Amino acid sequence: MAYHDREGGDRSGRRRRVLIVDDEPAIVDLLAFLFEDEGYEVLRAYDGEQGLRLAKRVHPDLVISDVSMPRLTGLDLVDGLRADGSRETPVILMSAVVREVPAERCVFVPKPFDLDRMVALARTQLAAR
Repeated sequence: MAYHDREGGDRSGRRRRVLIVDDEPAIVDLLAFLFEDEGYEVLRAYDGEQGLRLAKRVHPDLVISDVSMPRLTGLDLVDGLRADGSRETPVILMSAVVREVPAERCVFVPKPFDLDRMVALARTQLAAR
């Protein structure tokens, strides 16, 4: 199956890039496997600073990030993206500790999360671009 036939492709056939940022490698690996299986190109970062550097360099189509991380929180990552002109990049923040974030900044998903719901939410966010 060609990438443009899969969920992870855009209208031009280019694979959509999803950046996953979490300080828990198991979460990053799980989400990476899930989104790669859906046809997306997945980029991985293991803390907020690394995620922000990578996002500025490769301009992902979607960022999925934990909120509570060392060095730079998910909320700080969102602020960094928005300050850098990436206002249109959709962000899904997830957390087992934080229960909500300001809605104008991003979409929030509490941990643990349903994998099918996460994929559906990502599709919705990407379709809105």
